[in-house]
Amino acid sequence: MKFRPSVENISGHQPLLHRLRAWLDDHDPGGIDRIRTLHLCLSYVVVILLGLATSRAFDLQLDVIFPMVAAMTASVLITFTPAASIAIEARTFARLFAVNFSLLALVALIGPGDHEINGLILKLLLIPLSFLAMYLRRYGMDGQRLGISIIIMATVAAILRPTHTEGLWLLLAALEGGIVTALIRLSPFRPSAMQAYNDAVVDAVRGVGDYLRQFAEAIRSGQDVPRPADTMLNRLRVRVRVALLTATAEDPDARAWVEAVRTHVYRLRIATQLLHDCIPPMRRPDGQPDGWEPSVASVAEEVARHLDRIGEQPVGGDARLNASLSRMRQAAMAADLHVKVQLTLLRAITAFERLALLVGGLERFHLERPVQENVATFVAPQSVRAQAPVAQAQGAGRAIRVGIQAVVATSITTSLDLLIGLDHAYWATMTVMFVLGNSLGETVLRVRYRTWGTLLGVVIGILAVYLMSNGIWFLAAICLVGQMVGLLTMRDRYDIASAATGLSVVVGLHLVTGLTAEGMSSRIYETAIGAAVALAISYLVLPIYGSDEVLNQVKAVVTRCRAAFAGWWPRGEKGDSVSILAWEMRPVMEQLPQLDAESALGYRTAGDVVNLVSTLDVLTTYLALLEDAAQRLSALSPPEELVNVLEAARSRTLQGFDLALGTAAPAVSTTAAPQLEAALQAALGNLTDDTSRRLLPFVADYLAFSDAILQPLGDLQSVLDRRVASPTPSTEAEPAKAERPETAES
Repeated sequence: MKFRPSVENISGHQPLLHRLRAWLDDHDPGGIDRIRTLHLCLSYVVVILLGLATSRAFDLQLDVIFPMVAAMTASVLITFTPAASIAIEARTFARLFAVNFSLLALVALIGPGDHEINGLILKLLLIPLSFLAMYLRRYGMDGQRLGISIIIMATVAAILRPTHTEGLWLLLAALEGGIVTALIRLSPFRPSAMQAYNDAVVDAVRGVGDYLRQFAEAIRSGQDVPRPADTMLNRLRVRVRVALLTATAEDPDARAWVEAVRTHVYRLRIATQLLHDCIPPMRRPDGQPDGWEPSVASVAEEVARHLDRIGEQPVGGDARLNASLSRMRQAAMAADLHVKVQLTLLRAITAFERLALLVGGLERFHLERPVQENVATFVAPQSVRAQAPVAQAQGAGRAIRVGIQAVVATSITTSLDLLIGLDHAYWATMTVMFVLGNSLGETVLRVRYRTWGTLLGVVIGILAVYLMSNGIWFLAAICLVGQMVGLLTMRDRYDIASAATGLSVVVGLHLVTGLTAEGMSSRIYETAIGAAVALAISYLVLPIYGSDEVLNQVKAVVTRCRAAFAGWWPRGEKGDSVSILAWEMRPVMEQLPQLDAESALGYRTAGDVVNLVSTLDVLTTYLALLEDAAQRLSALSPPEELVNVLEAARSRTLQGFDLALGTAAPAVSTTAAPQLEAALQAALGNLTDDTSRRLLPFVADYLAFSDAILQPLGDLQSVLDRRVASPTPSTEAEPAKAERPETAES
């Protein structure tokens, strides 16, 4: 069933299953990760049955350990290989399997497992491996996943302590698990992420059409027009973003087409947000209609009709839409209209023309055709072709610092095992590796989610074992479902993923080793010990503050925003679209919760950077509005008098950028704009023909947005330019503007 964003907010009164399905539709469009969980489930069942059969066929006396290692191999391969193309996943599978198979071979050489020195070596081996796992993070997410998989397999080996012979059989178990998992996961019968992205865009666009129809119905019935529901707009943004990530992972060569489509969806979202405030009151003070209502409703319905047909067939130029816009212009120029109503309607015309322009742009992507055909025929703009993907890797120095933190933390948890005999100290060690982040703020968040998630998962696991002590197959199903839920929610809900994983592990250990409720509850304090050690070490040993890095990233984005704006009309010809710059902000915005955590620990700079990043989001929103206004004016070829006005406004905005970046003289001020005032007075005095005066609403748009952008630029200046004092508390309100760009219209 396709997603149709509702105009109404999703409330908690909906049934739980409906809300769960809506969440999955948003965060897993096309069912890409759901198919991964199905493959994981199927791999588990097959490798466990096959492992059990192998153990009994050769009389290995490994009926538990053999299938467990095979299942662990399947879990590592699928969990740490994100959805992509078959070729990309096959390469990742090969890399993960080679590293973990080599590790198991090393464990087989260390045996025999019945010797005390063997267990000590395997436990101590976790300490240097923890450094290796953390150092691999410098190679981005792939390195991070590889490092965690190494720790998991090494921990399992330390628990099992196999003999030489058992180690060799476990190599066979890993080989079995790898082959079965590869055959199941790399089968060609799975959904296309590129097609899922195409469908997500089409459904999101039609959701805007649904809103426009309700918009038209409200106008025809004389009611206040509804605002687009924040839930609908947010789902539109989240769904398209998640679909984009999986699509670019599946086909990196199609990134230019994917980005170009997303650019139009981003701007469609902003245009939809702006529409509400462009509509005058429904009734005059005397209670009578003004007469413009039918024409506005007609335009809204025509745009909605075009949006509904996107993805089905090319619509092309439509005389009905053009005729509706003409009637709306005539209604806006009626002589008996109040001047404020007239100006509002003129701006409504520009808003609908902006929507029509975006609809036409989306139609040119031919979303009704096969995706690969669209990708093959698409010619990317130079600015998109030249743009490098956002880097996820970190520097070697930072990776070494995190590696040292891991060595110190795992040394402490291992010492607790050796010195005081802490039961299952490996659980605390694994917790350290899972929660230790790339910065102090990230560690704080992971500690919070992991601790509470494990507590919840263990409590549910104890209740499940108590209530279904004889239902082995029910408990096995719970264990399997926990693994699947953990895989589905790992990216967006780490707390739920931690709870699901904790539930799966404690129930699985109960089934395999007969773990009691007391043993299950010990996982809670062992997790708490590991989390506390990781947090303390992250804070005391070579602490890494994410705000230091984000500050430089923000300054780089602001510099690119200035360069893009300088390249737009009226002086420039072409430049980067602000939606591309907004996309580059995504990894910066995702660090906001981590920076908030650093602020809570008293790191003052982090609080500044939180405001800075939120303000940057406001800045790119206003820039998107300026870009639309500049494109509209460029197409209308205004007279020289108006171009002079826009040049003066452009110059003032560039001064604001220079002040924010600290490249302008301190005496420069954007508060007074005598050149702009003089150019505006001259233009208003010289424009006498109706054609030129009809351009004034477009000019008003440009001037309003260029004036509004000075506020976020001033707030950016207060942090980026060290010559200026710290930001005032008023900047705390800026994040609220990020989701309400319509404030620029006021």
